Amino acid sequence: MNIRSSTFSARLKPAGAAVTLLGLLLAGCNSPKPPVFDFTRLNADGSVYRGTGDYAKQPWACVRDNQTTLVWEVKTAKPGLRYEKSTYTWYNPDENTNGGDAGKRDGGSCTSGRCDTESYKSAVNAKRLCGFSDWRLPQRMEVATIIDGSIFYPGPTIEIKYFPNTPAGSYWAETPFGSHESGAWTWRFDYGYDYVAQKIEPLHVRLVRGTANIKK
Repeated sequence: MNIRSSTFSARLKPAGAAVTLLGLLLAGCNSPKPPVFDFTRLNADGSVYRGTGDYAKQPWACVRDNQTTLVWEVKTAKPGLRYEKSTYTWYNPDENTNGGDAGKRDGGSCTSGRCDTESYKSAVNAKRLCGFSDWRLPQRMEVATIIDGSIFYPGPTIEIKYFPNTPAGSYWAETPFGSHESGAWTWRFDYGYDYVAQKIEPLHVRLVRGTANIKK
């Protein structure tokens, strides 16, 4: 059973205040103010993308958030390591950081390697995506910084012109749920809210790297 969060978070920036579910209900038909994003596309070697922005013809591999300084992976439309439709179970064998439950190895559906979060992270780091080898699962509130709360169901609640090939499904965060050892935080990109899912569930992953500069 999923345990839904009491928080409905949008971008954690002064220009994009958090949007609560209650606020949306009270707003009725009025759309919430879109958050302000500042993104830069990156090529697979880490250089700044100079293309047209047409992913199908001139793809890019990563996106740098110039506000938080985080760099996010971009998914691919064709089967492979970063295939958009791949899913993974949450798995972290480190007893110091897994919240008391390692999760499940190889329980997802993917087209390359073992289908769990630990294996996927290792595979992307081995490829040195965009010149980096420190890719990881994002923390719960890091994911909030790329959520566009002004986009309504069915989403995806993200800047699709920067993050193409984004299914409007659920995406794992690295953050375990404190009082529920077998659960970890997840973000839904169809509604744009976070909740707790069982670690054995096969969900999507979007890796990140860097140290966040998040203003609350």
